[in-house]
Amino acid sequence: MKNDMWKKKRPGVAVLYTTLFLLFVSFLTLSASASETTVSISDTFLKPDETAVTSIMIKNVSYLGAADISLAFDPSVVHLVSVANSDFDLFDAVIDNSTGSVKAVGADFGDGLYGDVKFADVTLKAVGNHGEISALNISINVLKEAGPDETTIPAAVDNGTAFINLPPVAIAFSAHRYNNVGSSYPCQTIFNASASYDPDGDAITNYTWDFGDGYSGEGPMIEHAYSNCKWNGTGYEPFNVSLTVKDDGGLANTAIIQVNVYIAGDATGDGRVNILDAVIVGREWGEKCTCGNFCWEGQDRADRGDLNNDCIVNILDAAIIGANWGDVAW
Repeated sequence: MKNDMWKKKRPGVAVLYTTLFLLFVSFLTLSASASETTVSISDTFLKPDETAVTSIMIKNVSYLGAADISLAFDPSVVHLVSVANSDFDLFDAVIDNSTGSVKAVGADFGDGLYGDVKFADVTLKAVGNHGEISALNISINVLKEAGPDETTIPAAVDNGTAFINLPPVAIAFSAHRYNNVGSSYPCQTIFNASASYDPDGDAITNYTWDFGDGYSGEGPMIEHAYSNCKWNGTGYEPFNVSLTVKDDGGLANTAIIQVNVYIAGDATGDGRVNILDAVIVGREWGEKCTCGNFCWEGQDRADRGDLNNDCIVNILDAAIIGANWGDVAW
């Protein structure tokens, strides 16, 4: 009897689960479609009285036939010089710099546009003072598919900002091209950001380093001892080190460099500590570096022989080889 009752109930349970599953898939589909297409404008950086170009993009779209988009900005900070160069067959824009607005429409006469579509290039001119900013806010009035049904395309908006300020330029150097693991034997990897600059003269107020091994630091010059290396089975892989600098207006820029780190005592980079490493130290004995942006620039072999990064090849480097004789990176 119980088995018969269960058999009678099972179809209802199956229908319920199927319905819930279809509703869940439908929800995911609707959520995905709502976020697939984005109308965006990139941040723009200008000097006073100068112009710059950014673009309004309709990204990841399918079967796009028509668009009506507005852009609002602060007319005391920037003016719009032109809105043009659209991927649409028909395009027109009306700019009102007195109110800080532009309304633009585009239409496709073919079978619709796909992928990343350029709605228009926007040329701005800075009319405000250095350090001022203006939001660039997009409003979607119409976004429809091609064809007689003119189905609305759901889309998100990604607004931008116009800065009357140029971001700083991050320039990172490793004082030594070749470094060794420094957790057991002294080897400080020395990083230098002093060549970083700001193109419109603002002060750089922050230097942030990410050493690529889970550690970070602050400052225009900084030392870091790596506790491990990255051996991939056939050779060393460098660490990706990033430097982010910020100016006093809050704008940031990041540079990435690669830094070689070998096991302690490995001067050749072959993953072993042996007679070949001792030969390099012997050949470069007494060599000193004259530090610039790269301490051992033009002296590659001496840089390899300087196992403790003190800018001289001497008995201390030979001692590191002796203490780690026979070690391997794997």
